[in-house]
Amino acid sequence: MIADAAIERAIARRATRAAILKDSEAYQRLYGHLQTAMTNSWTDAMREGIAASLDRLRDLGPGAFTKSDGDQIMRVLEASVGEDAIRAAMRGPVINLSDALFRVGAQEVGEAAGVSIGFEPTDLDALDILKSGNLYWVGESWNTHTQDLLAKALEDYFQEGMTREGLTRRFAEDFAALTERGQRYWELLADHTATRTREMGRVTGYDRAGAELVQVRAQLDERTTAICRAMHGRIITVARMRRQRADYLDAMSRRDQAAAKAAWTMHGAKSDFRNTATSGLPDGTAGPPYHFRCRTITVIYFGTGDAEIDRWTRAAYDREELSRSEVGAIVRRARDATWPNARVARRHFGKHRASFDYDDQASYSEGAIDLIRRGNRDVFLSIRRGVLNATFVRRGSNADTGKAGFEVTAVDLAANRITTHHWREKLGVRRDEVPAQQQPGRGVIKWLFS
Repeated sequence: MIADAAIERAIARRATRAAILKDSEAYQRLYGHLQTAMTNSWTDAMREGIAASLDRLRDLGPGAFTKSDGDQIMRVLEASVGEDAIRAAMRGPVINLSDALFRVGAQEVGEAAGVSIGFEPTDLDALDILKSGNLYWVGESWNTHTQDLLAKALEDYFQEGMTREGLTRRFAEDFAALTERGQRYWELLADHTATRTREMGRVTGYDRAGAELVQVRAQLDERTTAICRAMHGRIITVARMRRQRADYLDAMSRRDQAAAKAAWTMHGAKSDFRNTATSGLPDGTAGPPYHFRCRTITVIYFGTGDAEIDRWTRAAYDREELSRSEVGAIVRRARDATWPNARVARRHFGKHRASFDYDDQASYSEGAIDLIRRGNRDVFLSIRRGVLNATFVRRGSNADTGKAGFEVTAVDLAANRITTHHWREKLGVRRDEVPAQQQPGRGVIKWLFS
């Protein structure tokens, strides 16, 4: 019997892999399956618990609903949705789908890198701990969420002085509503379980593909949280992600909740690391998910092949400050920048000439280069549409309106092309994927060309 059951479980796991891992949208399918399995298991367990509780109420007979009655009902409910019961109800789908989600993460990396990902014993050990850990969090739902929710409802009945007879209909209605509220919790847990499990699988993929660096990629839209905007683009070492995974799995193997949460920190959606360099991020902040309902992933970072451009690009992505000598190299490069072509130069001159005191297009273009060369301007690095930009900024006033603001020259450093020279009332460009980071560029021209 035991052997037969084990064989059936193994067949179920392999069937899950075979049916889903061939799908180009494997992750979404697996996530959907996990969410459905969790919410259905919860609903079925609560339905069973409600029926058993109503039977117990009827057995108690007429009279006032007492605290002792509430304790009895809680024990009945715990038999259906308590730590051991809910873990048993969800064991199959959580184990099988965790296995598949981990493998999907590794497979996604392999497909992107063009290599076949093979698992080593250490990977399989990590996967076993992860599956057990995911099931552990399912059982912990009783202690962290469900128990207090149900106890509060029963306490209210006692405080209201309800009778057992009058409670029957009210109980069924109220606990049906609690079942629906619980579904949202399980949807959230399924989402979090799926994203973290997939990312752990990607760590294995990066190791087997020989990748050393990955890049954080957030989905930038109106739903993007402050934490994910701040993390977008950062370059994370695979070694750091490997340590994070190891710390988390070690904590889970010891069932140390506090250590597990510290190893993989879930931030509030409004947490903001805009002005924190990647090297200064907390230890528990490496790979996603960074918060519940997180959509951010990581991908292999290949770089451009130009060591100098790569160094500057990484500094921009990682919100790091370059040295003055490195900023000097940027200035040396940018001072030779040109417009992409004459048409672009004419268009910008026509659009912005009123803001400056230039008589002709040649003077306008000379002004753009002069701003790069000056020592009394600031230097910023940003990433816009995947392109590294150096922006040179000096306070000034609009020649047409007299308003105070900033004179700006922006240069695409990879192509060494001037992208704009204009006057701006306020700094800050919403189109930047990575906000502009100020560099130690003030006065650098004085020693650079002296």
